[in-house]
Amino acid sequence: MKIKTKIWIEEDNAVVFGEGRYLILKTALELGSLKASAEKLGLSYRAAWGKIKATEKFLGIKLVESSRGRKGGISLTTEAHKLLDLYEQLKNDIKNYADQKFREQFLEKIWQER
Repeated sequence: MKIKTKIWIEEDNAVVFGEGRYLILKTALELGSLKASAEKLGLSYRAAWGKIKATEKFLGIKLVESSRGRKGGISLTTEAHKLLDLYEQLKNDIKNYADQKFREQFLEKIWQER
């Protein structure tokens, strides 16, 4: 048995950042294109772009820059790299905490009661 967690950041019930936006940026970084990222993730380009723009607006930072000379190409800003790193760390910390508490408060008690 294992526990699963899902995290996202909200403000006023609107998503600021979460796994979906993380994957859009991470895949765009790997593929060098927001369009290719959207296609790989099964999103329209417009939906992916809208999510990134909404996050930029909420956070007040620029996440992507157009790569001149490359049709549809983008690069991630320093702030985007920092956001990805911070989100990965937060996700790992929460997973580790949830795993520990699940073992301590659930699994150990179930096995004790058997």
